[in-house]
Amino acid sequence: MFLSRRRLVLIGTVTVIVGVIVLLPLILTITLPDLSAVNITVKNIELEDISEDNIATLKVVFNIKNPTSQALTTSKIDYQLDANGELIGNFTKSYIDIPLNGRPQLLSNTDTNISSEIETPALDEKIMSDIRNNNQSLQNIEWTIDGNAIIESGFSSAPKIFNATW
Repeated sequence: MFLSRRRLVLIGTVTVIVGVIVLLPLILTITLPDLSAVNITVKNIELEDISEDNIATLKVVFNIKNPTSQALTTSKIDYQLDANGELIGNFTKSYIDIPLNGRPQLLSNTDTNISSEIETPALDEKIMSDIRNNNQSLQNIEWTIDGNAIIESGFSSAPKIFNATW
């Protein structure tokens, strides 16, 4: 007989494995909620220090609002920082080398703050004088951030592009 019990088991097993491999990308995308509801803004930009050789240390605080019913996390935030229309630089806040349970948790229906400390050499002289003349206040400078955050849930991840001003 051509279809013996062993061949039927083998054909069934191969069919299940091929089905899982084909459907796995679909299964993984099901675990990720609609990321258009997730909102990334800039909560604050603080000046930590200005060194003698004009290197400014800034602390950028992102606020991520997760209105979905799932807990999410982020592995990386890439962003470009502009001050009064002048490019300050491209920066990255990365958690890629940290296990999932150590990354910032974006819990359901909550706001989460993530801070990124950056160093930037010699800002525009007008911006530096504004900072020095206003007791290191950054609120009179128009800050613009264009970025991309990798949002993860379960087994899947997707990029979230954002624009923010402060």
